[in-house]
Amino acid sequence: MFKSPSTGESAPASWEVPVSTEKLFYQYWYPIIEKEGYAWLRTVAIYFDPENLSEVLDELRQLQAAFPRYYIPDDEEYEYITSRIARLIAELEAVNPDDLASGKLELFLG
Repeated sequence: MFKSPSTGESAPASWEVPVSTEKLFYQYWYPIIEKEGYAWLRTVAIYFDPENLSEVLDELRQLQAAFPRYYIPDDEEYEYITSRIARLIAELEAVNPDDLASGKLELFLG
């Protein structure tokens, strides 16, 4: 789950981008993460800052590129998972690192 609370005038609002169930994460994502040695994606929870945002995005892009080497497009979950990875990358690419640095935005992936 990707969560992002944003500061509002009265109370912080938040939005969530569903990425994967825990079952699918450990069945499909995690074996690739381990085999490829992605340091950031291996952690249980990632709290983003301006410095690690680009590093995590890089690992997600690498994971997206690696996925076809491990699973064939005919796999029942392939399309679902690859679309979720693409959506997560798109959401993170839209983040302004200055908002993270200023505290206007907090990001959590876990």
